[in-house]
Order: sequence, then C-alpha cells, then structure tokens
Amino acid sequence: MHTPRIFTSPAMSGYAYSGFSSKEYRDNICASIISGAMSYAECLEVVRGCVSELFSVFTEIRESYMVSEEHVRRIELLRNYVNAESTLSAEPAVQGRVLYGIITRLYDVLYDCTVAECNKEVAWFTDPGFTGRGVHLQIAQACGILVNSIAIASCFAKTVAAPSLGAVNESDAENRFHAVIALSAYTNVKFSALSRCLNASLRPEGREYRRAILRMVQHNMELCNKVAELLDPEMPSCFRNRTGSCLNKVINAVEASSTACEDMVCNDESAQWRLSIAKKTMACFLYHLKTYRGLRISSVYQRFERVRYTGTFIYAIGSLFLMYRGYASTDNTEHVVAIRTDHCLQMLLNLHKKNIRRERDSASRTREVYSGICSIHEDIDRRITPDLLLNPQVEVELRSAALRYLSSMMVSWRTADGAPLDVVEQPDGSPDQPSTSRLGSAGIGGSQASSVSLQDHSYAQPSTSGLGSTSTGLGRQQASYIPPQDPGDMPDSDVQPSTSAEASSALQEAQVVASHGSQTPSNDDLEPSSKRSRSA
Repeated sequence: MHTPRIFTSPAMSGYAYSGFSSKEYRDNICASIISGAMSYAECLEVVRGCVSELFSVFTEIRESYMVSEEHVRRIELLRNYVNAESTLSAEPAVQGRVLYGIITRLYDVLYDCTVAECNKEVAWFTDPGFTGRGVHLQIAQACGILVNSIAIASCFAKTVAAPSLGAVNESDAENRFHAVIALSAYTNVKFSALSRCLNASLRPEGREYRRAILRMVQHNMELCNKVAELLDPEMPSCFRNRTGSCLNKVINAVEASSTACEDMVCNDESAQWRLSIAKKTMACFLYHLKTYRGLRISSVYQRFERVRYTGTFIYAIGSLFLMYRGYASTDNTEHVVAIRTDHCLQMLLNLHKKNIRRERDSASRTREVYSGICSIHEDIDRRITPDLLLNPQVEVELRSAALRYLSSMMVSWRTADGAPLDVVEQPDGSPDQPSTSRLGSAGIGGSQASSVSLQDHSYAQPSTSGLGSTSTGLGRQQASYIPPQDPGDMPDSDVQPSTSAEASSALQEAQVVASHGSQTPSNDDLEPSSKRSRSA
C-alpha cells in the first residue's frame, strides 16, 4: 500500500501522497473521463479498486489499534453496494442514481474519518506505537483515497451520466480558488507560530510532549488540505455542504489541537504576530467557503469585501506558498523557481512587517512599500517564467494569481495619498527601482546566493499535496530553521526561526491576538491610508 511519506525541506514539512490517494492519480483518471476514453464500467472498476484499497488500509489499522470497527463496517457495506449496483443497466439515468449513491456513502465514511477521536487526542500521538507504525499516515491515506473516489465518481456523473448536475459559474470557480489559497496561507503561517513553543528551555519529556502536540496539529492540517481538494465549482450543492461539514470538523480539530501550543507561546511576540495573520487568513477562508456553499455571510466575513487590501495580501502569499509546496513535496527546493519563490515570499512578508511598524501615513513608508511590491512583481514576472515551471498545468495559475494580487496591491499603494507616487517608469512599464532579488541573474544552472534562503523568514508549515512529476532541481544548500520534518523527529536546532535576520520577523508584524492583551494595529492598519478612509 502507498502510505504517504512525510516530506521535509528547509521551509516546509507535510504529507506527500502516492498511489490511490495522490492528486496525480485522480487527475489522470478524471482526464480520461472528460476525454471520453473511460466507460461507465471502467469508472466503476476504478472506484471498486479504491474501495478495496480503503478496506485493506482500515483492516490493517484495526489489527494494530481497535479504533476503526465502525469504519471497516461502513466500508464493507460500501464495497457490497458498489459490487451490487455495477451490474445494473448502463442507461444514463441509472448511472446517475448509482453514482449518487456511491458518492453519498463515500462522504459518510469520510465524515467518520474527520471526526475520529485519534485525530484529536494527543495521547495517540505520544504513543510510539501509533506514530512508529505510521497509523496517522494510514488515516491520511484513507482520507486521500476517499477524496479521490468522490472526485472520480463526481467527475463521471457530471461529465457523462448527468451533466446538468454540474452548474458552473465564474463566481463558484473564484470562491473555490480563493478558499484554497487562503487555506494555504493559514496552514503555513499558523504552524510557523505554533512551532515556536519548542523555543523555550524544557526538560526532555516536556519537549517530547510539545512535539507530539505539533505532530497532531500537522496531521489535522494535512487532513484539512486533503479534504479541501473536493472544493469544485461544478459540485452539486448537496455535496458542497457535505464537503463543508467535513472541512468544519477538521478545522475544529486543528483549532482545538492548537490551543495548548497557543497558550505556550502567549508571551512570544513573534508567535503572536503570526497567529494574528493566521486568524485573518482563516476568516478569509471561511468567507469563501461559506460563499461557495451558498450560506449566509456574517458581518465579520463581509468585512473582507470592504478591506480588500488585506485579502489581496493573503491571496498573494497563499499562491506563492502553494507554488513552493510543489517543489518542497517533491524534493526540488534547489530548483531556480523554488529559490525565487522563496525569496519573493520572504520579501513580501518583510514588507508587510515594515508596513505595520512604520509611522502611519508616512510618505517614505508609502514609497518604500510600493517600490518593494513592484520589485517582487518584477521578480516573478521576469525570473519565474512559465518555461521554467516543473508543472505548468498547476503552477501557471498560481503564478498568474500572485502577479494579479501584487498588481492590486501596487495600485493601492500608488494612490495611497490621493495622488500617484513620483516613480520613474521604464520603457517596459516597470518602476525604476532595484529588483528585490539578491540572486543575481542566475537562471538554470546559475549560482544562487544563500543569503536569501528560507531559514531567514520562518513561515514553514504543511500545505497541500505535491504538484506532480518533477525533475532534478539546481544547486543550493539551505539550512533548516523550523520543523522540516515530522515534529516527532525534529532536532532542537531546527525548530527555531533565525532571530538575527531582518526577514525572520516577517510574519511578526500583524495584529497580536487580542486575548493576550497586546497593543497592535487593526486590520485596517494593513492598508494604505486612502483605503482605510474609504473602508471606514
């Protein structure tokens, strides 16, 4: 069986899926369905294979830990249903009914997985047998298989059996994409903050307990990322609500499992700044998730319609995090695209810090932030070109999104004081100011400076699964600075962000969580002055 592996890089750690649970497997099957190359019988055979694999996974878990009797029973019923219904008529109406029944039952099992007690009890993650045998990875594998099975059955239902089920509109696609990149920003920033609980001097047993908590947090974040792959603009509303219910349960588990770590870092200013950004990104994610589900939006979430600059910042870092994740999860962090994405993230987060710390409405602040954002935009536009991407099918959209949101931020700052900034334009339209890149003009095969490595800005955290097939990256060594592996195996020297570098504070300068009583800027302080006045 293809149990997920824990990938490690200088900036991120997380689960990398393979086999039946991988995104690549699902995408290949769905491509065959959409092209018309896969028949109904072949689709059911694929689903049957996934269910059989799922049964094997839970049977193995049950043999090690008596925690999944109900899951095994449900999966056995599901397998019997698939076998029985696959012999019925191949008429489209019957196909639609059968696929609908399969999807409903798959969601039942997925919901059981998201609410399983072993995801929420730290005692499981302190048990060497549980983590040593990789039971948590098997649970993630099961969720991955369920997500893929649902997506495959849904793809056939909307493409062949009942096309009318998939009511697509531009708004749905936009909300899905925004939800995904906001979740990417949330998981990366929050895990970075929580990991600082290991900074204090502790006895070995205390450190191991905190590592177990972080391992549990990471596990729930990975489940959240995997379930979020079901967000689909063509998904019928009834199944959107099922996806939303599963996501809510996993998010609740993330928040609950994070509480202990948050208490441990209540006096850590750097962690508090990061948690504040994570709070904003989660509100942004929930706003788009609720909109995607067609639910009523509360005034808290509606604020993101008014404070658009905060949203564009979240979308920009979320897009870049996802791009970097594709390289980290496939051991390609030395590739030129990964290096430059790393640097652009560092500079963007560092500018965010300067925006908060500088005197309000300062002309020099406005000019510096605007020029910095222009430089980041130029770096991505000129140096992360589509021909360099390892998986352009996925990365082109993320690159375009990052450029789009950076452009929006540039417009906000250029007119921040009611008049355009005095910035000299070059013939190609780019501002006359230095590039942020300290990497030089090195391309493929070029040398890159280590001064901008990811350890300088500490935003590591698990995110979504890898982007698919890759090639060998290009030379650079990076030092770890925050959990680059399973928290249970983290060396002490790898869990603390660098405090000497300017960029190590990049995520510190957002609003401190109010429950800790710190005096910090509000959401509106993230915006240029003219934007704040209009938001008011």
